Amino acid sequence: MEVELKSDWQDTQVELLKSLHGYEVKKVNAKNGSIDYVAENEDGGKKLLRVIVNPKFHASTAGINTVEKTVEELEEGYYDEAILVAEKFTSVSKRLLRKESNLKYLSPGSEHYSLFELREAIYNQTRELCEAKCGKFPKREEDCKGYQNGKYTCPVRRVSDEADFHVERSWYELLKSDFDKLVKLRREMKE
Repeated sequence: MEVELKSDWQDTQVELLKSLHGYEVKKVNAKNGSIDYVAENEDGGKKLLRVIVNPKFHASTAGINTVEKTVEELEEGYYDEAILVAEKFTSVSKRLLRKESNLKYLSPGSEHYSLFELREAIYNQTRELCEAKCGKFPKREEDCKGYQNGKYTCPVRRVSDEADFHVERSWYELLKSDFDKLVKLRREMKE
C-alpha cells in the first residue's frame, strides 16, 4: 500500500526514517488520524512510526488521545518503541511524551540526524532511484551512465556526487537539502 503525504516536511521525514530503519506502511488509521508504518528491530521486536495527518493526508496536530493510544499500544506489547511525526504537539501531549522512554516525537525543527544517518539515507534513496530509473544499481562508479564526458546526464547521480562532497566537509544543512532533492525526484518519477 502506498500513501502520498501532502506535507513536504512529513514526506521527507518519513522517507528518511524508512530509508534508515526499513519502515513499511501497515495501515491508514482513520480512528487515530494517522498513517502507521512498522519495522522490525534487530532483536525481532516491532517499532511503530505513526504519522499524524488529517483525512486528506496533510500534516496535523497530535493531541492527547493519539499519544495515549500509542502509549497503550506500547504497554500492551504491540510495539517495543514508537515515533510520532506531527505538525505540532499539544502541550498536554508533549508532557505525556516526555514521560515515555520508548516513545519519541518529531515536528518541524526538532529533527536530529547524524551526518552518518543522512548519508546512509541518501545512499538508500539513490539505490532505489537507480533501480527504478535504470533497472539496477551500478556496482562501480564507471558502471553508471549518469556522468559522461564531464557532464551529468542524470539528476540522481548529480545529487549523489554532491552529497559525497557535502559529507566530506560535514555540511549538515546541505546534506538535508540533498535528501530533499532525492525525495522530490522520487515524487516526479511516480507522476
